[in-house]
Amino acid sequence: MKLFFAPQTRAVGSRWALEEVGAPHELIRLKFPEELTRPDLRAANPLGQVPTLVDGDQIVTESYAIALYLADRFPASGLAPAQDMRHQYYQWAFFAGAALEPHLLEVFLHTVRLPEAERSAERAAQAKEGFDRALGVVQDHLASHEYLLGERFSMVDVIWGSLLGWAQMMNLLAGFDHVRAYSKKVSSRPAFVRAVQD
Repeated sequence: MKLFFAPQTRAVGSRWALEEVGAPHELIRLKFPEELTRPDLRAANPLGQVPTLVDGDQIVTESYAIALYLADRFPASGLAPAQDMRHQYYQWAFFAGAALEPHLLEVFLHTVRLPEAERSAERAAQAKEGFDRALGVVQDHLASHEYLLGERFSMVDVIWGSLLGWAQMMNLLAGFDHVRAYSKKVSSRPAFVRAVQD
């Protein structure tokens, strides 16, 4: 099993997921974005994107899909819930990608990533409003739950922990005390520490 990886990208979450399940793997470190045209990456993923996971004949792209795949691939890790909880597991995973991450990306683009002349304060403000609305749902849920599925850590917490780490770096969690406490808790896990140590 090997992971095409670049620091400070969504690939960090995939590396965290690999550490959580304890899967032996080869980490193929790439310079971002210069090395995204490497032939071995393009052979696995024609879009030349990280993360890309190669597991024998299986190729999995998209960080959230990789996380969910690994939880199922290594059931002994206990990170995929029983069938009666799967609907919540999938809901939280898709909510991260559909309801929160687009707003977070828009804030990032218009406050950090784009050249100043191309930034829009209005678009950043609108995105922050959308981000806050979506995060409010998580805040309310975490007021009475230790993790997203209750009292048990699961792979969906890796997905959310990665996303919230990005939001925390941008100082977007102020006023969301339950979310901040949750983010701190999941990012203190040994698997996360291993994933970001170098």
